[in-house]
Amino acid sequence: MRPAFFASALALSSLLGCGGPSAPSMPASQPHALLDQSPEEMRSASLGGDLVGFPEKGKVTLVDFWATSCKPCVKMMPAIEALHQEKKGQGLRVIGVATDDNPGLVMERLKSLGVSYPNVLDDTGSSMRGTYRVDELPVTFVFDRTGRVRLVTKGGDPSEVETLRQAVDALLAEP
Repeated sequence: MRPAFFASALALSSLLGCGGPSAPSMPASQPHALLDQSPEEMRSASLGGDLVGFPEKGKVTLVDFWATSCKPCVKMMPAIEALHQEKKGQGLRVIGVATDDNPGLVMERLKSLGVSYPNVLDDTGSSMRGTYRVDELPVTFVFDRTGRVRLVTKGGDPSEVETLRQAVDALLAEP
């Protein structure tokens, strides 16, 4: 058979969707020292009093470092909450890490934004921010089910929300 026939058949099969649906693709990450690494699990009491560990093995985990004084951080939080509500039943775990030293202010901000996912305080910056090498806010990490960092976003650009959603969808689709 002729090569042109094979090229035509391949093009037609891709148009018809032969081969089944493809999994969502993983978006490109911003550079970070922990990308494709599995950092140690962090454990801390949430502001609600529960012990929270992250990344959580067996779940896709999104960890968002933020501060009440960071306008881009606060602007992204309702979208992260929406993602949490939409995907938590599918295996997504969302954790916020507030870098403030005032738990009352953090709780007030969470309440005003309607944020229901657990948040912990890292007010000294020596433990969680140091371990995760957070040098600016906001910074969000997305871990796969094995605890490996697969995506890092920084800066709070509105396009990051869609990038986070694509990453979560891709990782939830992985076996």
